[in-house]
Amino acid sequence: MTSIKKISYGQLAIILVTSRLFCEAVNFPLNNTQYCMQRFFVIITAYVILFIQFIPMLILTKKYSGESATGILTERNKIWGWIAAVLVTVSVLITAISSLCRLKFYASSTIYGQAPPALLIILPLLVCAFAVWKGIQGTARSGVIFAGVFVGFFIIMLVSVWKLVDLKWLYPAFIEDGNKFFVQVWEQIGSNSEIVFFAVLAEHVKEKAHKTILWYVPAIMILLLIMCFIEITVLGPFLGSASFPLFTVSALSDIVLFQRLDGIDVAVWTLMCIIKIALSLLCIRTVFGRLLGEKQGMIAALAGVVIIGGLSLMYGGSVDFVKAVTGILTFGLPMMICGIVLPIIALVLAKHTKKENKNKDEQNS
Repeated sequence: MTSIKKISYGQLAIILVTSRLFCEAVNFPLNNTQYCMQRFFVIITAYVILFIQFIPMLILTKKYSGESATGILTERNKIWGWIAAVLVTVSVLITAISSLCRLKFYASSTIYGQAPPALLIILPLLVCAFAVWKGIQGTARSGVIFAGVFVGFFIIMLVSVWKLVDLKWLYPAFIEDGNKFFVQVWEQIGSNSEIVFFAVLAEHVKEKAHKTILWYVPAIMILLLIMCFIEITVLGPFLGSASFPLFTVSALSDIVLFQRLDGIDVAVWTLMCIIKIALSLLCIRTVFGRLLGEKQGMIAALAGVVIIGGLSLMYGGSVDFVKAVTGILTFGLPMMICGIVLPIIALVLAKHTKKENKNKDEQNS
């Protein structure tokens, strides 16, 4: 079995951005999404708050280099380690199931309507299983390549639809309903499963893991603002009726090399979905690898593949099921517990055990 190796904070930041972009591109459902200028303020407000929520992990990874929140919990206290492992596993399984079901819904609703539904689930999962077998280093390298593919696709799309951009659609439509605005902000924050990924996978970063946060939050905010700008100025009043706005924009492209970019669009988001699910499985492998050993961690991750595949095959065709699972994420409870509460407990536990060890050393001397 291939061992898990270290990656750089830049690689981790890139694959976290890749993971987050996937959810935004295949956002489902869009019932609570408001567009025009309000959407910009939703994104900016959400990511300012998200950065504040990252502060416990920013302190933890800077103070305890080479450690993660779940790593500290499993080393310092086995009970807390098991609690963290269960909570993280449930959280990332929900994330992976939601992502795979949304990919299936997205692909079958766009250009793969005739494809066997099981194929849209089984093929990506096989790639994810191979990725988790190879470890985080292989996933990080693939994620960087996929991010490069996205950048190339996005630039081509921008060039091809630039003539359709109309700035008149950027009319002021600021906060009219305060409650709805904050619901949208909270959904944007709650969708960031990447805070959970970082809580677990920070220990696989060679050095300066805290810099991952300093790159991830501004990068994803800027990219989402650019995507929002393109969607609004190209689609205008039709944006609210588009199930997948970025796909609709890519379908309007018309350049020399490609008549339409919608096929490439689906391919890009499929690759990014694979990264998101692979990160979920690597979290399972990491937490159980610490508690039970490397081999058992790998078995737990592969069991996760079976659970994700089984539930997605059984219920992935139900829109109500997809809405329910996605709603759990956007509500933000998994993100709050695993991405904020557990790191705070880890900080307290690390400080407490450090004091205990210091007192023992003084007594022995």
